[in-house]
Amino acid sequence: MTQPILKKTIFTTLLILAAAIATAELSAALQIYKVKGNVMVKKGNMNLTATRRSNVVVSDLLTIPKDGAVDILDSKSHRIYSSTETGEMTVETLMKKAESHAADITRNINRKVITAVAENAGQKRSGYDALGMAIHETDAIANPPVELPKGVSYLAYLLENVKDPDSTHQSYISLSRTAADDESMDFDAPYNFVLHNSMRQPLYFNVIEKDEKEGIRLFFPQNPVAAPKTETTASEYTFVPDFSTRAYVAIASDVDFTIEDVKKLLEAGYNPDDDYYLTILTVK
Repeated sequence: MTQPILKKTIFTTLLILAAAIATAELSAALQIYKVKGNVMVKKGNMNLTATRRSNVVVSDLLTIPKDGAVDILDSKSHRIYSSTETGEMTVETLMKKAESHAADITRNINRKVITAVAENAGQKRSGYDALGMAIHETDAIANPPVELPKGVSYLAYLLENVKDPDSTHQSYISLSRTAADDESMDFDAPYNFVLHNSMRQPLYFNVIEKDEKEGIRLFFPQNPVAAPKTETTASEYTFVPDFSTRAYVAIASDVDFTIEDVKKLLEAGYNPDDDYYLTILTVK
């Protein structure tokens, strides 16, 4: 009986250790990026004044005064979460409220874009026709604008940070970045992604990054919609530069897609039923 008990004890200890390491990694990844007003941070029994670049953990209690604000930087995803309310809340609560607020903005903008396009298209055509979604102008996955190595999908090719000129891949959509909050675009300034949609229909879009653990990840938890023939800024999602990243890949489609849909595009020879458009933005 001693050996099974010992194995169970070791297994339990390893689980606790793994959980502790994961929590420590998450905590170390969070920092205060910007503070407005006299924001306080309660760490256990200590009350500290919030200062830029100081580390916080999800359980730290923030006290945000009236007219005050605080931004939290997740240094793993390089995303900034801004407070949407004042008063007392944990760092975790602030981030969840910021995520919910961003999702609401995305949904509202998407609804307005789709409605406006449908109204402008005229009343004689049905819903999908009015949005231009029945017109497949191209299939960017089946016909990539470059010659692919054998056994490599277009998405996998782009994620390898190829050195082709960006213009090679920007026939139907193109990706750029703009400074957030009208700040100068310094090398370390916060930024938003901008998608130029040259198509005649609205497109759902996102930005893909290669993740060594999970394969790929999407920058936006919800796909914004880019209006036809215009530039759309995803201003509800703000990031700081990741200097280890040399290129960003944008994906767009006339249908709302998930991370699972994107992962299928990594398979060589996969031919999706829906149209997907890909492009790359290399960082100078």
